[in-house]
Amino acid sequence: MAWKPTGRPTVRQQRDKWVVRVDGIDTTTGKHRPRQLGTYASRRSAQAAATSFAASGEVGADWGTVGHLVDQWAAGRLDVSNKTRLMYEWAAGHIREGLGAIRVDDLERDDVARWLDGLAAGGQFARRSIQIFRMVLRAALADAVDAGQLRRSPAARVGMPRNVARASRSEKTDTWSEVEVQQFLIATSDHRWSAPLRLAVSYGLRRSELLGLRWSAVDLKKDTVRIERALIEVHGRPEWSEGKNARSRRTIPIGASMAKVLSAHRRFQREEQLAAGPAWNENDLVVATRHGNPVSPGNFDQTLDRLVAAAGVPRLTSHGLRHTAATHMVRHAADIGEIRAAADLLGHSPDMLMKVYAHALPESVRTVTGRIELRANAIEAGGGVSNRPTVPTTRITDD
Repeated sequence: MAWKPTGRPTVRQQRDKWVVRVDGIDTTTGKHRPRQLGTYASRRSAQAAATSFAASGEVGADWGTVGHLVDQWAAGRLDVSNKTRLMYEWAAGHIREGLGAIRVDDLERDDVARWLDGLAAGGQFARRSIQIFRMVLRAALADAVDAGQLRRSPAARVGMPRNVARASRSEKTDTWSEVEVQQFLIATSDHRWSAPLRLAVSYGLRRSELLGLRWSAVDLKKDTVRIERALIEVHGRPEWSEGKNARSRRTIPIGASMAKVLSAHRRFQREEQLAAGPAWNENDLVVATRHGNPVSPGNFDQTLDRLVAAAGVPRLTSHGLRHTAATHMVRHAADIGEIRAAADLLGHSPDMLMKVYAHALPESVRTVTGRIELRANAIEAGGGVSNRPTVPTTRITDD
């Protein structure tokens, strides 16, 4: 099939006539080619024709299309968290935009490969995002095969593009150095969220975990913080979640200085409560608005952007705070036991930690080899056994 629709039939006026047309793509060249379906004397007759075309399934009909399939698949994922389902819906939206108007039984392997290659070359999406799009599309098509709607999945054997163009990130960084962390903490020391921000960049809490943290989960006598639930955003509204997975629910031992900072934050928040009076809504939240209400993830990110800019450090996302904490934990780990401890603090599996933060391991390796050298020097200085060859002490001359 050389041409496939990529949209629904639309009605447009051309001089004294009304035209029904549909956007499409030339599958041979990959170029967008609209197709005219008919010309009509009145707008009413043109709209009736467009509706008829869509209902017939010939062009642009929702039912039986890739867009309808992935939407139905995403909506049916009831066994996952709200955050994961939102990710599926996000991916389905991008699939719908690229392949959505193509009928499922017309979709071919080359269509999928060409679409993925276009995303990879565009520089808009990271490799991980494209992997998610591909995964959702393959899962939806596999369900269609299982249900007998398709004989085979055209995406089953389509691999990831070899190269993915990097999006421009000239103003952002992945992690801060220790100097930049200190610069940020000093610059935000007077902000009403200074303590939670210190907790995030030091102990690697996820944004959702930080926003969902309750005072009842903070034990300032034992110096621990329990991560029990998370606050996420679903269709623009805050929603509580039990966390990303079972490993996410954890207890974090904090240092005495962190406990002192949190204690001061608690006193400050009580002062805000008194100032708000009847307008205060008690939600027991460590991060709250001036009236005690939950802070939406979007508002938190906007505030963080302003604070980062004012601190004069490289731009960093809320996930970058966690990434910074994790990178420094791994970089300064002395042995595999400390790597495992860092994984527990972050709510990661050790394998995942090693995979994601492998870039920080070379410094840890240098630390280990440095300690080996120190032990070797100590043994030598103490008169221990040495494998070095004995050097003659008598001077040999040619006489």
